[in-house]
Amino acid sequence: MSFIENLFFGNIDPQSRAVRTGSRADKLRTLITDHLPEIENALPDEQRGVLERIMEAQGELDTISELDSFTLGFRLGAAFTYDTFVNTDTPYRDLMQKL
Repeated sequence: MSFIENLFFGNIDPQSRAVRTGSRADKLRTLITDHLPEIENALPDEQRGVLERIMEAQGELDTISELDSFTLGFRLGAAFTYDTFVNTDTPYRDLMQKL
């Protein structure tokens, strides 16, 4: 199957990645998950709802940011490929080209 076919059929999932144990991301995630219940239990009920809405909004913002970064990276890669293989604008003539 080609890359495009694999992408179409869902065999490629660029978001599917595991966090390495002991990495900075793993430590930050652990910090959050270890201390979040403590904070939730210390808050009155109405403030717990506010915290929950903030966490949901942060998750949505993270998704928007990840999509933007993915799109930008894809566009940069496409521009690099175009410039490498299609664009022939240079100040000098390539000696390997036919005269």
